[in-house]
Order: sequence, then C-alpha cells, then structure tokens
Amino acid sequence: MSGIFAVFAGLLCFIVPLAVPLFAQRWRTFAIIVALAVAFFGWLTWDIGRAGEAHWIGSFLGGLMLFGFAAGTIAKFVMLLGRRPDQA
Repeated sequence: MSGIFAVFAGLLCFIVPLAVPLFAQRWRTFAIIVALAVAFFGWLTWDIGRAGEAHWIGSFLGGLMLFGFAAGTIAKFVMLLGRRPDQA
C-alpha cells in the first residue's frame, strides 16, 4: 500500500507544478508565478541542505517538483513568445 501512495505522491509532485505555469495568460502573471517558484525552490534548497534535521518535502519529491515546473515554464514561455498580437 505504501508503494501505491509513493507513486501517487510522485505523480502529483510532477503534474501539479507542471500545470501551474500553464495557467498564466499574460507576461506579468507568468513573471509573478516564476518569482514565487524561485522563492519556493530557494527555500527547498535551503531546507534540503540542512544537516541532521528532517526535511519537509525531501530531495526526490523536490526534484520531481522542480523538473515539472521547469517543463511547464519552458512550454508556457514558448506559448507566450509565439502568441500573435490581437487584431482590434
């Protein structure tokens, strides 16, 4: 049962950060999301770097989150760059 929980937690830790930047519609919203992610992953790096204490998330799930967010960020960046200007 714990294996099923681990697979489910790993899937969520990849899919949710992948989806977060894809919800941005404008450059400003995208920049805010990226700034919040930089703060979160900075904290996560600090948390994992502490010796002798329990980590809140862990390095494996944190790595999945970082990789998922990076993939979503690259995809949304390309989408925003390729967007055609509105013809009014």
